Amino acid sequence: MRLNRSSYALVSLVLVAAGVGPAGCRHDPSAPSEATPASKPEQTEPALVPTSRPAAASEAARPPLASVTDGWWRTAVFYEIFVRSFKDADGDGVGDFAGLTAQLDYLNDGDPETSSDLGVDALWLMPIKKSPSYHGYDVTDYQAVNPDYGTIEDFDRLLAAAHARGIKVIIDFVLNHSSSKHPWFKQSRSPDSKYRDYYVWRDRPDDRWKRPWDGAPVWHKTRSGYFYGLFWSGMPDLNLAHPEVEAHMVDAMRFWLDRGVDGFRVDAVRYLHQTDDGQIADVPATHAFVKKLRRRLADYPNAVWIGEAWTDMTKVAKYYGDGGDEFQLAFSFDIASAIIEAVNDGNRASLNQALATADTVMADRGFEAPFLTNHDMPRVMRSLGGDPGAMRVAAATMMAMPGTPFIYYGEEIGMQGGPLPRDEDKRTPMRWTDSQPGFGFTTAAKTWHPGTEASGVSVTAQRGREGSLWTLYRDLIALRHDHLALADGETATPVVKDGGRGVVAILRRSGDQRALFVANLHTEPAPAFTIDVEARPQVLMQEGLEGSPAARDGGLRFDGLGPRGFVYLTL
Repeated sequence: MRLNRSSYALVSLVLVAAGVGPAGCRHDPSAPSEATPASKPEQTEPALVPTSRPAAASEAARPPLASVTDGWWRTAVFYEIFVRSFKDADGDGVGDFAGLTAQLDYLNDGDPETSSDLGVDALWLMPIKKSPSYHGYDVTDYQAVNPDYGTIEDFDRLLAAAHARGIKVIIDFVLNHSSSKHPWFKQSRSPDSKYRDYYVWRDRPDDRWKRPWDGAPVWHKTRSGYFYGLFWSGMPDLNLAHPEVEAHMVDAMRFWLDRGVDGFRVDAVRYLHQTDDGQIADVPATHAFVKKLRRRLADYPNAVWIGEAWTDMTKVAKYYGDGGDEFQLAFSFDIASAIIEAVNDGNRASLNQALATADTVMADRGFEAPFLTNHDMPRVMRSLGGDPGAMRVAAATMMAMPGTPFIYYGEEIGMQGGPLPRDEDKRTPMRWTDSQPGFGFTTAAKTWHPGTEASGVSVTAQRGREGSLWTLYRDLIALRHDHLALADGETATPVVKDGGRGVVAILRRSGDQRALFVANLHTEPAPAFTIDVEARPQVLMQEGLEGSPAARDGGLRFDGLGPRGFVYLTL
């Protein structure tokens, strides 16, 4: 009988620390784009030999984990990029490293005195490794780049240019599974191959194992047995309890960190290990495995680890581990959906409830990574019905949240993406100009995937223009940079008296510095209201504010706030 993950954990004496929703990476196997594009060059296969890296230092010799509360990411603003869709430099209709390098000054030119850049601090690059698919979440070589994007030297030039501007760069790392076209998996199809145990094989399917979010089967039939693949048959799950698989993953992470990468967004972290009886999500062995990886890579103290655990925040909070020894950041899915729901409904209730839950379950509010939508979701502007006012107040609200905010490329100009629910429509090419056919993304007559946007949804139409969404994003980023209370302060939700159901208030504090965010999420004006804080207010930024807020009767009195209006103040 082949050893499964649990058996390997026992053989290797891995210590298990005690500590269902959508998938970590949702890719529809029926979508035509999952196949290798006809134009993609043939890829060479990586070597099948185990890592030759010298043995890592013993546990006792490894440095302690760096403090989770003072990392560079605590005050950063991230920008998520799908390289395929950001900028095409060679005219083949596909974005690439050279195109992204050419656009770095748009993101941050390194000069704090200029105002023509967004001012973001870090980039998250969606998968850049060798892969047969357009999205890249099925990896065939963990130490090589996708040739569609360029060469490893092109990536090195991108990294150097970003660092020269003070921009950090993290990359997606898919620990959970590989591509079915990975040479390991090809070899594992033979029952006699050593690579058989790199994956989870059974002679027959175990019906207790079901996909957590929809109950779909997870065992896939071949001539030599059934293999476990949580997402689909093209993504067989790796047996991370196998010592050689773990060594390969550590070695691959070191490969990228040694090149200068500043950390990883780890995909589908909830599903890294399973139990024999079919528990698939959030099992104790997964937490133990992440802790072990962090310890093995403790000699990279400035690398940030960001977990994608798409579930309710009570479960997300557990990925902080013991004092931050698992992930330093995790995406705030509940907060994201609460912001959009509250803005669409014009009612603060869902947002206040989510904030209260976070305050209860999160050991460190700086662990949160707030965002509005990402590459797996319909774009936020589409989710808000294309309403510019809703988009503005949603952006302002998200940037007032604790933690490290993430912006999805094109969000800052109000891109809606395509109208269909397929993933490609959530990842359409960036709109740099209003000029057809390539809209500044490419000189090719045809892009890798078409997109349609309203007139004026482009960088050239909005960049630096007073009142544009782009300018609002730039100013919100600058506001967080200028006020530590907003960037890395404690959080409270003060009581709002009167004003209607749409008024929400968020108080941030760092030492003696206090900042207050107030928004009217409703489409109707909010009448006069009082917020239960003592204050000597100074307005930093506002839209729709009526009169001047004033301290009165132990609180802060507002004369009113316009539809979808908001204000930032110091107190």
